[in-house]
Amino acid sequence: MTRAATVIATLVALSTVAGAAPPARRLSMTDAVELALRSDPTLAAARVGVDRAENAVLRAQLDRVSVRVDGSLQELFNKSNIGGPAVYACMLGPTTFNADPDTCTSMGGVSSLAADQSPQRGLGTFNLSANVNVPIFSGLRVESTVALRQRQRDYATVNIRQTKKDTALAVARAYWGVRRLGLLLEVQEHTLERLRDAELVTDARVRAGLAAPIDKNRATLRRLQRAATAADQLGQLRETSAQLAVALGLPPGEEIVLVDPPQTTVVVRPPPVEELLSEARSGRTELRLARLNSEAQRQAVRIAQSGYYPQLNGTLLFQLGNNPYNPVSGARGISDTANPFSNISGTLTTGFSLSMNFFDMLNTWTASRDAKYELSRLREEERRFGRVVETDVRAAWARIDRLVARREALVAALEVARDNLGILEARYKNGDALVIEYLDGQVELANAELELADNLAQLQLAWIELHAALGKIVGVES
Repeated sequence: MTRAATVIATLVALSTVAGAAPPARRLSMTDAVELALRSDPTLAAARVGVDRAENAVLRAQLDRVSVRVDGSLQELFNKSNIGGPAVYACMLGPTTFNADPDTCTSMGGVSSLAADQSPQRGLGTFNLSANVNVPIFSGLRVESTVALRQRQRDYATVNIRQTKKDTALAVARAYWGVRRLGLLLEVQEHTLERLRDAELVTDARVRAGLAAPIDKNRATLRRLQRAATAADQLGQLRETSAQLAVALGLPPGEEIVLVDPPQTTVVVRPPPVEELLSEARSGRTELRLARLNSEAQRQAVRIAQSGYYPQLNGTLLFQLGNNPYNPVSGARGISDTANPFSNISGTLTTGFSLSMNFFDMLNTWTASRDAKYELSRLREEERRFGRVVETDVRAAWARIDRLVARREALVAALEVARDNLGILEARYKNGDALVIEYLDGQVELANAELELADNLAQLQLAWIELHAALGKIVGVES
């Protein structure tokens, strides 16, 4: 464990209430990214999107041939003239029919009450059908739909990697945000130790009568000011650590200690930017997603244009039952028996149908134009992502170059500040310098150390940003 991690763990332990607290979890950035990728709900939703896209591809493939098997069984009971007027039967020669008595008498028939005043009967139907429909030519609508669903499936698959990259980058930023506070807190602890030593020096000179009491007060004030700053940074460290723990899906209250030391390899300049741009254009998932969107929309244009072409379908319909469906008239035959399984026969219908729309109030034309407009927009979106990728790479490269150049000056400034403090401390002990000069030397050295530590943390994060700009999943592939 680094000194900063030791200081942080000690301060956290001293600030907790007495009791058996669980040990803090030690995390490297790789561990943190792995935890986030296992628990991130956005990534889980992206995986569900892939399964759904696979199902959509299957549905589109099944539309190449439509097979449907249906069965029905129906039993009905009918009773009429319930509560109605009396029904009279008229017998005219060998014929009997329903008619009122006056009409029957005028016709020379014999009228009498009908035997069944409330006729009733049962009606049973049964049908089993198998229908096969093959779109022989659909204006490429079926083929384009399959291609569209495949592009959408590829998009969902690539989107998983994009989600992983975004999640890993967010965790890496949070991780080094916390580590930066830890590095600054470590520098503050070094500064506090030196200010305690300065306080002892001033106290010794005051007790020896070589300095005024205000010298010790000034030294104490500088130490307390740095202690307040350290306490504030410790609070920020706890706050950001808690946020990071939630992002990683850790249980509430679990303390974490980040253990990755800053890498010394980050202080070098990156390769030429043109070389990095070539790698980024082939590795950034945003560009692949934009291209897949354009390819999917190209298929949507073909689907919209399919309405211009004739539609040729082949049909085969086999039925077994007593009420067959007539596909030409759209009606079914009627059975007059109560038994649904009587009068059963088979029916086979096969053939082709050719249809073509000649005018649909410009619906096909406007739908095609709208699809083409969307395709043009997506192509421009693809160009925009190309610029975004170039901007990310160039900005990350320039940021690293700037931080490396600044670090060279900060290292030289740190050496000068250390030398100045040594000189001022010796002069103050000899009474040749004021306490203000001595304490200002302490502050200058502390500021130089803080700037150098902050620069190292920024460099670490800048390299992470560069790796992400190249399309890598930080913590996994870099």
